[in-house]
Formats: sequence, C-alpha cells, structure tokens
Amino acid sequence: MTPQEIQVRALYLFLACSQVIDTSQAQAGRAVPEAPETGRLLFQKTLRRELGLLFRYWATQHIWKALERCEADATNINLALLRLFFEGLRLPKDGSGLRYAQLFTVPEQIQELSHRLNQSLGTGGDAVLKQLQDDLPAWRAEVIKHTTDALGLSIEELSAKIKRWAEREPEAV
Repeated sequence: MTPQEIQVRALYLFLACSQVIDTSQAQAGRAVPEAPETGRLLFQKTLRRELGLLFRYWATQHIWKALERCEADATNINLALLRLFFEGLRLPKDGSGLRYAQLFTVPEQIQELSHRLNQSLGTGGDAVLKQLQDDLPAWRAEVIKHTTDALGLSIEELSAKIKRWAEREPEAV
C-alpha cells in the first residue's frame, strides 16, 4: 500500500470508530445513575477514553489478522491509526490500554471497562455493567465491520465516505 492509501484507510477507520464511540457514549450514558454535573462529565470523559482504547485495540487486532501476510502494511496502518486515536481522542500514552490486550474475551473486557468506569463514577454501577454487557458485543461487531471496510473498500469509496462525514452538519448537543 502506498502512504496515501494507508492514510486514507486509517482516517476512515478512525472516523468510523469515533462515530461508534459517540453512539456508544449516548447509550451507556442512559444507564448512569443520577450524578452531579461534574460527576457526569468525568464519567463521559472516562467512557470516551476507555472506549477509544478498547476500540483501537479491536481494530488493531483485526488489522493484524487480516493483513498477516503483509506485515509492513499492517504495521503502517496500525501506526497511522494509533496516531489518529492519540491525537483525536487525546488518549493517554501511559500504557493503560495494554490491559485490554491482556484480556482475551469480550466478557473480560466488559468487566475491565466496567471496573474503570465505576471508579470514575464512585458507585456500584450495576446498571452501567448491565448496559455494557448488552451493548459491547454489538459495538465490537461495528468496529470489526468498519475495520473490514477500511481494509477492503477502494480508496475512492473510502474517500467519498470521509468527504460526506466532513460535509455533515455538526450535531446539536
């Protein structure tokens, strides 16, 4: 793959994952117990960071599997994607995302995500855990689908999708 192809594929995947993160935040936020505004903001910030770490891990894992015969392309796409996630979502560079890579099953990842979110909420968070158990497999499927699209669609198709996202009106908060 050319450097331009790598950048387009990585950008598409980052933007697609960002949309899934936004949707996921809204879904998970409905399960958060009533909290003061500062607590809710901390939860949203933590959720965005954790979903970014987890979604990036899922995408990276799928890229390695899909491109195992072309290690250079897999490495270059993953590095470009890593930069976009770190810059775009302001993910920490402290290695905290490595914990997700040590967990092999979605239920283990749900448990870890729930634990991290509960720490930010300071509550038991049973409703949050239930929401995550219900929604996380579907979010993972979306990330995998977007990763497959990023690797399989033509550059023209990906560029057109990126352009449509860029032209879209910002959503009202």
